[in-house]
Amino acid sequence: MNPIKACPWILTAALGASSLAADPFELFSASEAQAWNSTQPKELKDFKTRDLGEEDSAPSCRSTPNNDADNPQIRILAPPLGKTLTVPLDIDVQFVPTASAPIQPESFRVCYVGLITVDLTKRITDRVTVSDKGLHVAGAQLPHGRHHLVLLVADQRGRLGRREAVFDID
Repeated sequence: MNPIKACPWILTAALGASSLAADPFELFSASEAQAWNSTQPKELKDFKTRDLGEEDSAPSCRSTPNNDADNPQIRILAPPLGKTLTVPLDIDVQFVPTASAPIQPESFRVCYVGLITVDLTKRITDRVTVSDKGLHVAGAQLPHGRHHLVLLVADQRGRLGRREAVFDID
């Protein structure tokens, strides 16, 4: 049985604007997740990622922290990880800065990790406001299967917080 069925990940932004709050959007489809977990694309231009050419100082999907003790932290408050989840679900992410530097919300990245890694940040930030405190996504619909995401955020001193999350969807 194919672990990924045809059920797109739909996010409804919990923003003040009623047009966005009622307007679901597809973050990634089951067919995209299947492709990212099974084969390399013939041409990398088929997948838009920050790692393939945009040059800026923000973290990329491959960024890793150099010292966890002084780095900002990323907490996933919901859903509870480590157990099988049912959809729809709410996703609550909290950023915890160190005492010496505030979080830079514009540095936030979320990446899907499969056989290839794809930056999904723009799909989220086009709809959901990311603040220095974190973000909230209401009513997420994810395809069935296991999905590995990496979340990244930097502080004003350039220190990187990284959090991996695996969503097992029934």
